[in-house]
Amino acid sequence: MNYFELFNLPVAFKIDLGQLRQAFMNIQRASHPDKFAQGTEMEQEMALENSAIANKAFSLLSNKELILPYVLEISGTIVADEKYNLPPDFLMEMMDFNEAWMDAETGQEKQTIINQINAIKNEILSPISTYLEANSTANIPQEGMLQIKDYYYKKKYLDRILEDFHH
Repeated sequence: MNYFELFNLPVAFKIDLGQLRQAFMNIQRASHPDKFAQGTEMEQEMALENSAIANKAFSLLSNKELILPYVLEISGTIVADEKYNLPPDFLMEMMDFNEAWMDAETGQEKQTIINQINAIKNEILSPISTYLEANSTANIPQEGMLQIKDYYYKKKYLDRILEDFHH
């Protein structure tokens, strides 16, 4: 069972947080360990396990950064610890940004580089934004899922560069 099934929600990159919260609360009310304080040891363990799974599922599905790779993984579009090869031209452009960052002498020059990277993030998001806003992944074609996968790995790379720049 995946986390969407646990909460009886459609698989999507964007979750209705109200529905998620309500489903989470229903599960917690039904399986909270306190309800089973007088139960058998096995019932108590099951309640604790169900509560822990619901907590983990809620945390993941309510986190915009974690939900994207999770949906790609449960759809079979990516495999855990996959070594994805980014396009060489993208990597060359990133090398250029790293060199420009090292050569930048002023805060203004550095901010310009950060702005350029953020512009690239917006540019790679644009073709898939409709998919990411959809209520379900059911109607996203395989080609669309592959575009989202490419976006995910590029965004991850760009985020890592920006993080390195800020340290």
